[in-house]
Amino acid sequence: MSVTIVHRKPSVEEFESIVESVGFRAHDHPAVEAALANTVFCVCAEEEGRTVGVGRVVGDGAISFFLTNVMVRPSHQRRGIGTLIVKALCSSIERLPYRNVVLEAVPQPGSTSFYERLGFRASRNAPPGMVRWFNDERAANP
Repeated sequence: MSVTIVHRKPSVEEFESIVESVGFRAHDHPAVEAALANTVFCVCAEEEGRTVGVGRVVGDGAISFFLTNVMVRPSHQRRGIGTLIVKALCSSIERLPYRNVVLEAVPQPGSTSFYERLGFRASRNAPPGMVRWFNDERAANP
């Protein structure tokens, strides 16, 4: 595998290209710019100069973080790239000088075992994650 993990933010175009490739919802260009600007840690998986995967961590910079947008192009899935992305982001968290730092993730259906293999565990004190979409082009919120 000739994939390299690079600690950098993707361009808006790279990010949205991967979003589209995995079938997730597209976002407005200014929204992606704002999201990337407010990202604490980010990595790109690159192969021969092309971004084939991304992952982000957002949070307060010290205590609470959230792992999000871990995506790998379908043509490159099942090759360990997602694992490399998550491990690189976890390494960034591990280097922080603070105690009791939490990195949360809300796995997509069917990906719980992937995160468990990387050390994530269900919180015994919290229910499963929930979402509410706003300004959703696919369906109106109740």
